[in-house]
Amino acid sequence: MIACMQASQVADMSVAAPDTARVRGAILTVAAQKGGVGKTTLAYELAAALDAVLIDLDFHGGGATNLWGFDPLAVTRAPLLDALERGPDGRPPRPKRGPGRPDLVPSHPDLSAARLDAAAVAEMLEAWAVAWGGRTLIVDTHPGAHWTTDGAVQVADLVVSPIPPGRREVAATEAMLREHEGYPFLLVPSMVPPSPPARWIESLQGFAQKESVHLSPPISEHRWIRRRIVTTAITRQSRPGARTLRAAAEYEAVARRAADLCLNPTTP
Repeated sequence: MIACMQASQVADMSVAAPDTARVRGAILTVAAQKGGVGKTTLAYELAAALDAVLIDLDFHGGGATNLWGFDPLAVTRAPLLDALERGPDGRPPRPKRGPGRPDLVPSHPDLSAARLDAAAVAEMLEAWAVAWGGRTLIVDTHPGAHWTTDGAVQVADLVVSPIPPGRREVAATEAMLREHEGYPFLLVPSMVPPSPPARWIESLQGFAQKESVHLSPPISEHRWIRRRIVTTAITRQSRPGARTLRAAAEYEAVARRAADLCLNPTTP
């Protein structure tokens, strides 16, 4: 597993802290302006590689909750909705656990109609990052504009955003960076073919000129991942084949880059 903490936490650990000290875990929000860019798979694999708690704020089907193998409509309680209703001073949700999968706080379709706002989501995530003993939080978000996504971005120590080759994907990323000017971003080149378009590479290099924007190692175009039906994370696959090993190595490289930025926010 790859450790990910805030720089302030590393400093705190250099001296003996009392048992009552509360450590806030790093919050990494995975966001994108449009769907179909590999956002959910990236969030899932980051959570697995970093031994983090994965919080699914994407209330539409087909997100991280589905990827994990959980059906929120098959149970009577909704842990995420219940915890949001209790507020930041209430008991946090209990993450679900499964072999080979990241710990998960599953989403629910009714999240879209919850009577909350971005500030409430941000406050809740802050509280849970402390309540879970300093564990890293990976927050998967609804694509595009939504108050849940806004709250997760506001509180993030790092916003991780996949950007595949494509004119619309570049335009969407440009809009997101403009909307969240100054926020710490890690752009992840994803679904990268053997010969990526030169204009796309130039766009990535242009984005990286911003002080708060960083680039990760790329993730190749693994078309087989879309057809994958097992719930085990790629980075936790037992007896992996050659193509799984290649994909796992790429996701782990992105996780290391994200962890490095958590520890050293000014790393170029």
